[in-house]
Amino acid sequence: MSFVDEKLIDLTLYGCPMHYIKAREAVQNIEKGESLLLLVNSGEAVDDVLKSLRQDGQLCEITAEKSLQTTIKISRKL
Repeated sequence: MSFVDEKLIDLTLYGCPMHYIKAREAVQNIEKGESLLLLVNSGEAVDDVLKSLRQDGQLCEITAEKSLQTTIKISRKL
């Protein structure tokens, strides 16, 4: 799946723990093997989302970082 085809979910309006809850809901709405992009506030939110989704067994990687926002690519494995 190319970057253009991936779904982008903006989680920058949510604080802890809602950014993780919304990220988890988004992952549950895609098929195994598909991926999506999450836009989160840089800093602790990135660490929280990465840690939590990795613990859930998902493949996660940072694809872009700006001063206030970070884009994370999530590939559903489970």
